Order: sequence, then structure tokens, then C-alpha cells
Amino acid sequence: MAIIALALLLVATGVAQRAREPAAGGVNWREIGRVVMAWLGLAACVGLLKILGFLLAFGLFNFFLIAVMYRRPVVRALAVAVGMSVGFYLLFPLALNVELPTGWLGF
Repeated sequence: MAIIALALLLVATGVAQRAREPAAGGVNWREIGRVVMAWLGLAACVGLLKILGFLLAFGLFNFFLIAVMYRRPVVRALAVAVGMSVGFYLLFPLALNVELPTGWLGF
């Protein structure tokens, strides 16, 4: 509930700030396209959870964000994606004893 309240506060603050600023001249479609791509990537990640499992789906989502959205080198994106997946594995299943969704491959 706190996240929802803070998100609504952030939206209200943004709307109030835009009302005070002069019109910028239109919609920035490039930024909207990037946001839509990120949301589609997240939707694909959620859709792949049951098939690939959390660790692989989350790793692919991180790889997509870093390599495609932020245009970083593939090796760096792969390293971060693997590091994030390993970090989640170490934190949740091992340290907290919380199971993450597994896929057809068993992880």
C-alpha cells in the first residue's frame, strides 16, 4: 500500500510540475517507445517464468535491459545478468530458504 501511495504522490507531483512549466512542444515518441519496449520485456519475462524458471527468465530480462535498452557491450550485459541471477539464487533459496519458481530445466 505504501508503494501505491508513493507512486500516486510521484504522479501527482509530476503532473503539478508540468502544469507550471510551459508546453515543450509535444510528445517524445522515442522515450515512449523505450518505455513500451521495457514493459514488453518485463511481460516476456513474466510469461517465461513457468517455462524457463525465475533465474533464467530474470537473467534474460536483465540481459535485454542492459544490452538492448542501455546499449552496453554484450559481455558486460551477460556478466551482469549472470551476476544478478546468482545473487538472487544466493539470497532467496540459500540464505532465506524461499523457493523461486522453477522451469522445465529445473532451475
